[in-house]
Amino acid sequence: MGSFAFISIIALLCYVFLLLALLAAKKNTIVNAFLLILAALILWTGGSFCMRMQLWPGLKIWYDVSILGLTLLAYAFYFFVSRFADLKKTPAGKFWLAVIIIINIINVATGYFLAAPKPEISDEGEVIFVYQYTWAIIILFGACALIILHMLYNLFRYYKNNTLAKGQFMPILIGIIVLFAGNIGIMLPFFTGFPTDILAGIINALFMFYALYKRKLFQLKLVISRGTCYVVTAGLSFVIFYYMISPLEKLITEKFSLSSRNTILVIVVIFTLFALILYYALKRFLDKIFIRDEIMQAESLKNFSLNASKSLDVSEILKEITNVIQKSISVRKIFICIADKKNSKFEVLHSTNPLENKKYNINVENPLIAELEKNNECLMMKDFRRTTEYKSMWEAEKKQLQELGIECAVPLMDDSGMMGIVFLCEKEKKAGFTYNDIVFLNSVKSIGSIAVKNSRLFEQAYMEARTDDLTGLLNRKYFYEILQQEFENNTGGCLSLIILNLDDFKLYNQLYGIKEGDNALRKVARIVKASVGASGHVARYSGKEFAIILPKYDLLSSKNLAEIIRKQIMNMNRRESDYTFKMLTVSGGISSIPYSASTVKELIENADMAIYKVKHSGKNAVMVHVGRNPNPEERTATRSESKETIYLEYEQTIGALTAAIDTKDHYTFKHSRNVAYYATELAYGYGMDEDFIEIVRESALLHDVGKIGIPEQILNKEDKLSDEEFSTVKGHVENSIGIIRNLPSLDYVIPAVIGHHERYDGNGYPRKIAGNDIPLSARILCVADAFDAMTTKRPYKAPLSVGESLQRLQEDAGLQFDPELVPIFVGLVNQGVIKICED
Repeated sequence: MGSFAFISIIALLCYVFLLLALLAAKKNTIVNAFLLILAALILWTGGSFCMRMQLWPGLKIWYDVSILGLTLLAYAFYFFVSRFADLKKTPAGKFWLAVIIIINIINVATGYFLAAPKPEISDEGEVIFVYQYTWAIIILFGACALIILHMLYNLFRYYKNNTLAKGQFMPILIGIIVLFAGNIGIMLPFFTGFPTDILAGIINALFMFYALYKRKLFQLKLVISRGTCYVVTAGLSFVIFYYMISPLEKLITEKFSLSSRNTILVIVVIFTLFALILYYALKRFLDKIFIRDEIMQAESLKNFSLNASKSLDVSEILKEITNVIQKSISVRKIFICIADKKNSKFEVLHSTNPLENKKYNINVENPLIAELEKNNECLMMKDFRRTTEYKSMWEAEKKQLQELGIECAVPLMDDSGMMGIVFLCEKEKKAGFTYNDIVFLNSVKSIGSIAVKNSRLFEQAYMEARTDDLTGLLNRKYFYEILQQEFENNTGGCLSLIILNLDDFKLYNQLYGIKEGDNALRKVARIVKASVGASGHVARYSGKEFAIILPKYDLLSSKNLAEIIRKQIMNMNRRESDYTFKMLTVSGGISSIPYSASTVKELIENADMAIYKVKHSGKNAVMVHVGRNPNPEERTATRSESKETIYLEYEQTIGALTAAIDTKDHYTFKHSRNVAYYATELAYGYGMDEDFIEIVRESALLHDVGKIGIPEQILNKEDKLSDEEFSTVKGHVENSIGIIRNLPSLDYVIPAVIGHHERYDGNGYPRKIAGNDIPLSARILCVADAFDAMTTKRPYKAPLSVGESLQRLQEDAGLQFDPELVPIFVGLVNQGVIKICED
């Protein structure tokens, strides 16, 4: 085959290969426009090849096809750029297409612009094709040149709004320049007979392939089918064997002296084997380039999607994002920035190396953010650096990106805007990011964005469910969860609790209204939260109470913090200039593990107890609960003096209630007096302070006040009670609480009263709680109540001796009674500290 026809074949194979790949891809307007370019190139190159081969139906026909493809190519490029730049349809496009059609009709009919070449025999005996040029060729190439200039003008307009496209489209533009330079070359005497136009077409095809695969001209997934490999293999085999068949036939004849028939058979076998080897080599090569990585990445995406959908923890999702990217793309470092709560900046929340600098943050006003939001796709830094947006960045911002070595930025977006950015550094061995990498990252972006959005929505719902609507602090339910977590996390360490109770807040609401009361609560919440900062957790414990959990804080540090908060709250309303509000004060109670409590329940109860002490000693103060007295005998010497002066304001109310009990049932009245004595002595013996002991005494006096509502015939029945009657008697606990609940000044006795019939093993009533979940005051009452019931006479039983009663207490220690309290009570009785009340 002479006349350089092999160049046309190679160019034709390149275009057919791209066409077959694109035909199997997902179509859109840009892909369809690019297919038009390939179709024009195939017409031009295929026509040239058939012309040089002088195939049927003749040289003139194939020449006209070639010129049609060449002129149509100019319009195809113009059409592609219009679609790529998303320009609106204009009459100019139809006009240029009409010009191309008219030129081809005239040239086919007359050969006016460029007549078909004439084949001539060169000095080497090969057929060459020589063109005869006239001035009319200027019209043909001039029309194509005007179309190309119009295309370049559209490109320039597009570059002004999207400078990133310049880098993407540049290979195509270079290919166009080379292509038309090759067409001009055929008119130069130096290249007479040499198809510079077809050779330029091959170079153009390479530039197009580079633009598609490397420069990510548009989103395209190359689909290399078995049919594509067949076509490429057949074409290459045909070209190679066309040139090699004569030398191969000569070699076989000379070396092996075979007949013509056997020689042909050997050549056919060699051709078949070569074609098979070429097919499998080509298939493996293409699989390695396109399919293997895609399969691996598809599997990684599948696993990533599954893992991301299982988690609602944003940190776990970010970890999955970095893992899937590193596994599939082999990036050295990855930084993921997530928008802060105010959406003012993006902060590094996760990186591949925990030791990496996580202090980097990027402001939402950074031009890089605007570029990512506008395009919502992966952004290569080398492309971004060519843009005016990059040039408008501060030098410090540019320096940060350079120091981190950022090569690619992947946005994480939802309907409301940007949620985060995945920054990728260079790949291993400094390899560049391929088209498949970008497609993969866009898929990760889509899945990751949904996962991060879901995690943020869950986090928002999670916090709303655990946050107080009015103050924004933790609510009571979440307070208990956090306190339990901190207790478990601080085993062996300090854990303090401060509870702040606003004084006379009901009066404040009555004076200024609920709205102003809510404003005051918000102000208090801000003061408390600002004072605590990151040192602890702040919750709205109840309507007018705030709780502060302080891990690693001892009693002294906690008290200092509470005093600072108390003073700020006291001075809060003094800053109001328009209207003078009543001064708000707080009573604070502090308890700490291990100094004054050993369990979470004790921690809360003791802080409440400290508040109770402050409330009944003048309010507007902070008090620390110091726990049990290690030397209870020291307290015994002074207890009588304290009892004469403490809580006298409640004596009248308690006296009135006990008098009511005496009127109803004299035994119950006397029993309550006895229990009060026994319980008080046990509390002293256990080492409790005066305030706690007074609460125990008052609780004992009122623990059976609910029996006022029980019929006398049941209370004084000599026979065994029926189940229904016993159920009625058990209801005296709820009755007692119902009476005490209406006396706010005595609500502090409720825990002891409601729990004095609970058993240590959990089989008591009414709540069936067990162990240390039963308030200490209730456990003390339980021992005192049972002892007096056993040692006194009742209509249905005779009294037991003191020794027998003490023995039963010891037998039921750990079952009905607190095993720590029973030995103390027995010891006090045996030592004569506790005197037995007369029946």
